[in-house]
Amino acid sequence: MAEGHQVPEEEMYHALRHFQEFYAEIFEELSKYGEIEEMFVCDNIGDHLVGNVYVKFGSESDAETCKTKITGRRYDGKMVVPEYCPVTDFREGRCRQFEDGACGRGGYCNFMHIKHVPKPFKKA
Repeated sequence: MAEGHQVPEEEMYHALRHFQEFYAEIFEELSKYGEIEEMFVCDNIGDHLVGNVYVKFGSESDAETCKTKITGRRYDGKMVVPEYCPVTDFREGRCRQFEDGACGRGGYCNFMHIKHVPKPFKKA
């Protein structure tokens, strides 16, 4: 089995900070439209999951308000295209093998590979 590419510690730290800033920015913006119960960012690289952010609001009306307000906006030059997701329990969409560090399909897995967000950061 091939070893993964070694990334210098400084680059890893920079990528982590970049992700944390992204997470905070998105969380702050979306929370303007209602209480966020859960928010996940996919780490997959398959076309249907790459760049996806899943948000569960406290109420359907908050989700509707958010969808209406952010539709057509741009983030980092890309059009924001919010959609409703039929998944009501995100545990059903997660890759359990990824969480155990053993997903053989890698980034092209059809289940969500959730980017890790440290607990203290989530509560900030």
